[in-house]
Amino acid sequence: MNETLRNEVAAFRFGLIAPIVQRQLKPGERYALLREIAGQRYTIPGSERTTVSIRSLERYLQAYEENGFEGLKPQERKSQGSLRNQDPEVLKRAIDLRKELPSRSVEQVIRILELEKRAPIGAIKPRTLSRYFQEMGWSKRDIYSKVRKEFRQFEHDLPNDCWQADTQHTLYLPDPKNPEKRKKVYLIAIIDDHSRRIMHAEFFLEERYPRLERCVQKAVLKFGVPNLFFCDNGSVYSAKQFQIMCARMGTKLIHAKPYSPESKGKIEKFFQFVDSSFTEEANLLINQEKLTTLKQLNEYLRSWLEAYDNRIHRSTKQTPKKRYEAKEDHTRHLPAELLKNIFLWEEERTVRKTAIIELEGNQYDVDSS
Repeated sequence: MNETLRNEVAAFRFGLIAPIVQRQLKPGERYALLREIAGQRYTIPGSERTTVSIRSLERYLQAYEENGFEGLKPQERKSQGSLRNQDPEVLKRAIDLRKELPSRSVEQVIRILELEKRAPIGAIKPRTLSRYFQEMGWSKRDIYSKVRKEFRQFEHDLPNDCWQADTQHTLYLPDPKNPEKRKKVYLIAIIDDHSRRIMHAEFFLEERYPRLERCVQKAVLKFGVPNLFFCDNGSVYSAKQFQIMCARMGTKLIHAKPYSPESKGKIEKFFQFVDSSFTEEANLLINQEKLTTLKQLNEYLRSWLEAYDNRIHRSTKQTPKKRYEAKEDHTRHLPAELLKNIFLWEEERTVRKTAIIELEGNQYDVDSS
């Protein structure tokens, strides 16, 4: 099992036990919650099983208490290597068949390979190919964004109990590479559910995962760590690295039900307020050539956010800033050195003959030895 899959498994296991480790429970309450978690079905990374026993959950809890996120990773074992001698072209064809029709089962892929006479009958076992798809990032779980547990609670009691995040496609700035044309900018915003305070918001020229990570990192450094992160189902928010990062922080990650904007009420309301009181003013300044760069737009946004945080909110009858600060002593902060490690990326890449690897469209030199 490669390190990427081990991280995925650890993030999944933390997701199971998060409701327990984040609360002080009596023995009876703890066991009832264990039974409830064990009674559900899951898509488990690297496994064909769909359930988790109470005994396994207890092992995960003990491992997390003793070693944190690292303790939830499966122990490394030697690869069975049953595909090691398989023709790479056959494996490539298997991936192509899965890409062509994501709903195609492992058994169907094997059957097609056999009918095409690319593999002898019985030479490829379903469990082996399933594990290969997991390792290569082409399992059904990787392809489809899973709908998480529905977000039911209307408002959380404390700051940092829950953050909501989403992206808004709003304004157009002069394209830095071609000022005669305009380029769309993306607003990534994170709001605290309890206070409605904006943990961080920033415009970017593209919607990519590193931009989200930048926002989360700035928010965590300023305000501490959320217990729960409620996000959109978009690819940026479903990135494996984001799931792993949240698990390392001890944060439960939940994705909104597809096509249900009402479940993201706090952040949707904020974006509506952005539209009504920020976007038109900013657009006017852009047309007057008073805002022409991303830096200028973000400076204008920061000034606007300062006013937002000190404005009485219609629902809470308090300013977001005062409501947050009233119970700020309940927030959870992590040591700077631990945060530094939490935001480190872990990805497996093949080193080219020129001693270069690629990550997120960027190239990096590595030691040729």
